[in-house]
Amino acid sequence: DFIKGLSILLRGTVQEKLNWAFNLYDINKDGYITKEEMLDIMKAIYDMMGKCTYPVLKEDAPRQHVETFFQ
Repeated sequence: DFIKGLSILLRGTVQEKLNWAFNLYDINKDGYITKEEMLDIMKAIYDMMGKCTYPVLKEDAPRQHVETFFQ
């Protein structure tokens, strides 16, 4: 799966790249990206950034980011 994804990102068409990205966010594979799914992804991204970012991020930053995205 990793190699297939890497191949799509490097050599795929725009449509293949969009499908890959959509499937990444559509956690339950129902064809929709919900606020809850987006929040799970945002939390994971913020967790990878760690507590050593400057300026320090607020605890509710992932939720605020998702709310802004869905407006």
